[in-house]
Amino acid sequence: MRLFPTLLLAGLLSAAPLAAAERSFTILHSNDWQSRLLGFGPDNEYSPATLNDDDTVGGVARLATLLRERRAAAEGEAVLLLDGGDFTMGTLFHTVAREMGSELRLMSELGYDAAVLGNHEFDFRPAGLAAMIGAAHRAKGEALPALLSSNIRFDPASKADDSLQAHVEAGRILPYRLIERGGIRFGLFGLLGNNAVAVSPMIKPVTFADPVATAKEMVAKLREEGAEVVILLSHMGVTQQADGSWRGEEVELVEQVPGIDIVVGGHSHVALPQPVLVNGHTPVVQAGSEIQYLGELRMSLGADGVPRVRDYRLHPLDDRIAGDAAITAQVQDFKQVVSERMLAPRGYRFDQPLARVDQRLGRDFTDTTLANLVTDALRHAAGADLAFTGNGTIRDDLIKGRHGVQSVSDLFRIAPLGIGQFDDEPGYPLIKVHVSAREIKTMLEVLLLAYQLRDSRSYYPRVSGVRFSYNPWRVPFDRVSRIEIGDPVNGYRELDLDDPRLYSIGATSYVGSFTWLVPDLTKGLLDVVPKDAEGRPLPRIEDAIIDQDPDSPGVQELKEWQALLDHIRNLPDLDGDGLADIPTSGAAAEQRMLRQPSLHPAELLRLAGPLQWGASAVILACVLLILWLLSRPLRRRGARNGLA
Repeated sequence: MRLFPTLLLAGLLSAAPLAAAERSFTILHSNDWQSRLLGFGPDNEYSPATLNDDDTVGGVARLATLLRERRAAAEGEAVLLLDGGDFTMGTLFHTVAREMGSELRLMSELGYDAAVLGNHEFDFRPAGLAAMIGAAHRAKGEALPALLSSNIRFDPASKADDSLQAHVEAGRILPYRLIERGGIRFGLFGLLGNNAVAVSPMIKPVTFADPVATAKEMVAKLREEGAEVVILLSHMGVTQQADGSWRGEEVELVEQVPGIDIVVGGHSHVALPQPVLVNGHTPVVQAGSEIQYLGELRMSLGADGVPRVRDYRLHPLDDRIAGDAAITAQVQDFKQVVSERMLAPRGYRFDQPLARVDQRLGRDFTDTTLANLVTDALRHAAGADLAFTGNGTIRDDLIKGRHGVQSVSDLFRIAPLGIGQFDDEPGYPLIKVHVSAREIKTMLEVLLLAYQLRDSRSYYPRVSGVRFSYNPWRVPFDRVSRIEIGDPVNGYRELDLDDPRLYSIGATSYVGSFTWLVPDLTKGLLDVVPKDAEGRPLPRIEDAIIDQDPDSPGVQELKEWQALLDHIRNLPDLDGDGLADIPTSGAAAEQRMLRQPSLHPAELLRLAGPLQWGASAVILACVLLILWLLSRPLRRRGARNGLA
């Protein structure tokens, strides 16, 4: 009888190491903050100090409270707080990031362990990112989160990236990091993806090595240094397919690189409700964008050394969460700095109510009203006949909220991107060039084909001062079939391609730069020569930048964001409440680019150039040849019948 208790005790003792071997940990994660420190909605309606009295979501003060709650809920196990990049660029706060390091300082306060560098971190060029890190380090010291960038490479022949390389040498930007927490050794590394690099015009002279090759190297290095759990912080993105499955650079990289246990992603702004399990076991997670959500991935590390998903939650940040008072106070301090340094010299302040809107205006390519508002602002500010932009440069919706009141900070978010060519100040400068009527058609053809080839709504053309139609059944670079110049107030007239006059075009330096690249973009098939008002060629984009005050030394750049604010402030106040009323219907919502497929000969050849005429001639010749070949047997049969 004594044998049974002995065996039972032995069994319990032998099972104890196995039970102890399973360890739990939690990954809290965000991505694409994009400087959205206030709520996602009209800023004047965001009230983090009180509950259940606004419809805004997000806000870094609410994030601080939620993080405190989730850490408490995970008591007794390891917790990491990680970010998938693009923590800056998108609101007025980023305009002082180089001087204040605001976003990184707040990430320090919230206890982030690591963040990967995203593409928008480079929007103020490598030197701007270096200044941002330097400002944050001066304020927070070693409390800064580890900034990971495993595939970043510097140009030894250029000094433009030396200040950023100095942060690598100082250990503030790392290829990888090892963290011991809760008895688990975590290995972290970070990658910037190919697409993110491709949409980063200010990233040079910095380059980025192949993500797959770098990932293989990093996984081997981390395993060699004893990492039990390898985590990739990735700024690459995922995309959902028609069948509901998920692809994208993050998924494809995990398929090619064994040994990655978890991917905390970013760049594509996807709020994944559940992890994408690659190869059946590696979770890829992403928490939307702009601090609307906090992701919580709960994992277990088994005795076999394999991490497994226990649970996943995507926590919305809304008015059910009270904002942390200390964080709110810091954000208020940053707002004051923005008003003093950035806005006051131009006659604005951060919270200033400027306009009212009666409905939400979105960026979807089927919604024309907001895009028309932006391009009209560019055209009027430039004093041009026409204006162009791309849908991807419009960075935020106009959110009506409860009252429709839009402040300076709300409207700035629509056009926040860029940096000066001459003044190094936030915002793309406006340019103005002159082109011929035929060159207008060429520019429309290039804009149109870029959208169709990229298959991306970001490249969808937005225009002002012109309406045009295109026929998708025509050959590329010769699909535009109708062009009208004018506007809904003064009317439109058909563009005569043989008109000898020059037409002026306004655009940002970012979008307008394609004008100088038309021969390269079309492989020499088309050409545009940007000119001044007298018809003299402008060899460089710098020659086309608008100078607001030619009598002052240097170039006083006119920024896109300022053009938009000035335009909206000068809209009519229809109800006498002291605020401009943003139009949302009628002419304000007109469709300026029309898709009109047709095989009718007149439509196939309307405004056609050599490409369409040549293609039509070839098709006609082929049809005639086919008819001739088909007719030969009939002629022979007829000849035989005649002889008979």
